[in-house]
Amino acid sequence: TRPRAMKRLTKPRFLFVYPLAVALFIFGRTTEFQFRLGVCLAIMGELIRLWANGYVGHVKVNRTEQQRGGAKIGRLVTAGPYAFVRHPLYLGTFLIGAGFCIAMGNWWLSLLAMVCFLFIYGEKMKTEEQLLRHECGERYSAYFTKVSQWIPNFRRYADPQGRWTWQGILASKELKTVVWVIVFTVLLYFREEYLQERELFGEKEWGKHLLLTLLSLLLIVGDGTF
Repeated sequence: TRPRAMKRLTKPRFLFVYPLAVALFIFGRTTEFQFRLGVCLAIMGELIRLWANGYVGHVKVNRTEQQRGGAKIGRLVTAGPYAFVRHPLYLGTFLIGAGFCIAMGNWWLSLLAMVCFLFIYGEKMKTEEQLLRHECGERYSAYFTKVSQWIPNFRRYADPQGRWTWQGILASKELKTVVWVIVFTVLLYFREEYLQERELFGEKEWGKHLLLTLLSLLLIVGDGTF
């Protein structure tokens, strides 16, 4: 619903993200190498999020249900990316943000973005870990001691539990994130092209750029169906 969407958009992390993204977009200076490297990182981050949400999108911590007195956690998932890090969703988010920061090429603003990310999401990770410890007890304590928080140690957890399903992807609405990663990548591409060529619809590239524009518009319109 619209009120729920507005409430989500006014969360501190979103109030921080929007003005910083605008500042990076205006003041950044993208090179082709930075663009390619940044997009590769962002894609890697999104793939990690899809991998993780396939396991927990329908069973992860639900603070709304906690407030209503219902179940807070369906079960402890330790398979897939959760066998390597406790918070792969935040690792994926970090890689997406870092990728776009690199692609936009303003190092001071990028450093500010990363510091704010660590502060905001560091607190969220601690809160979620407290809930998991309360709900899952010794099982989570054993998992906690073996698996790092969000920087992979590449040693797979010995007791993986859970399986990947499309239900997790649909329940998490991760396809919305996919849409906006694609749209923002297209915007960055147009930005780089304009800075280099001072035009977007010249003779050589107008067809490709028109298709990218139509694709982005279709994805934005279709975002409401995910």
